[in-house]
Amino acid sequence: MEFDKDSLLKLGKLSKIKIDDDKLSSLSADLGSILKFIDRLQSIETDNVDPTSNSLDQSLVMRDDIALDENSATEILENAPDKELDFFSVPKVIE
Repeated sequence: MEFDKDSLLKLGKLSKIKIDDDKLSSLSADLGSILKFIDRLQSIETDNVDPTSNSLDQSLVMRDDIALDENSATEILENAPDKELDFFSVPKVIE
């Protein structure tokens, strides 16, 4: 499928992309080859193919979900350059 100059410029306007006039012919050829490839993909017979999300025959290894309280607020605030009570203190940004 070939794109003419007007349809390419309209496509560029709709997608808010500036298309230079010297790039129109190469862009037309590139878009045409992309559409030919999409047509080839659509012609593939996939009726008897089971949908998969992973081609490997593996199962997920489950682990126990154990909550750990490894960091306390005092330990975390030891690294803070400035702190007030149990909070980080930062410079005021909005006047």
